[in-house]
Amino acid sequence: MNWNHVPLFLAVAENGTLAGAARSQGVNHSTAFRQLNALENEVGSRLFERLSDGYVLTAVGEDLLPHARAARDAVDAMNRSAAGRDQELSGDVRLTTAANLAEQHLAPMLADLQLSHPGIRVELIVSDSDYDLGRREADLALRATPTPPEYLIARKVVDLDWVLVASPAYLSGRPRPADVTELSGHRLIGADQGFQRLAAFQHLHQRIPREQFVATTNSLNTMAAMAESGLGIALVPTDQVSPGLERLFVFEPGIPGSLWLLTHPDLRRVARIRAVSQFIFDRMSRDPRLKFDG
Repeated sequence: MNWNHVPLFLAVAENGTLAGAARSQGVNHSTAFRQLNALENEVGSRLFERLSDGYVLTAVGEDLLPHARAARDAVDAMNRSAAGRDQELSGDVRLTTAANLAEQHLAPMLADLQLSHPGIRVELIVSDSDYDLGRREADLALRATPTPPEYLIARKVVDLDWVLVASPAYLSGRPRPADVTELSGHRLIGADQGFQRLAAFQHLHQRIPREQFVATTNSLNTMAAMAESGLGIALVPTDQVSPGLERLFVFEPGIPGSLWLLTHPDLRRVARIRAVSQFIFDRMSRDPRLKFDG
């Protein structure tokens, strides 16, 4: 079997569509179609049933799937092991994080990082999706989470506060609330039903009457944007507070939330990844914007 066709086979199995698999592999639809046909010709059997709503593995495909995954894992392990021996302060570092962290924190510091380490080139992948560090989809991740995955090397950058925020335009002519008891009469931006799984929003929606919520969403970025537009008061972690928002007070101190730098154990000794990680840690762990300043 041609190894070059295996990643596409796995992508189709995991995406369920040829179009989705092609996008994930960075190829066009016709290339993906040709590769899949070539693989099935090699195997001598159809690996997928082509249905109106997607691709489903045949019995032969099901039999091959665990072997293909094992092969991919072995190749990924070889790549990580080889990368883990790299002691040069040069080369690419694939860094992934959410949009607000990329725009407000990482992007402004990259010029200084480049001056400190001119041989390192950062590829900044902006996404709310968790890129697979085990498969080298990214080398380093900056994520806000209460509990990082146990299988990754995790370094806490800073604990985050959850704060109530509003725009100057909204606060103009209104009493400025100093705690939850003073939110009566204010317009609130809340979380939709699914997003209320987060402890902070569970507490907020338990404390505030439903009629005070003028809008809900399942995105922290959108909550901050709504608040900045003057719609009302929003509850966000301190990493989401943009320059156009004023911090009112900490909501329910002790609600878990932290910023972490994450990488795979096999890459912990790669010099360029360690250098980028340390640079980000040094800057962000001292950043006053990430803690409530009263």
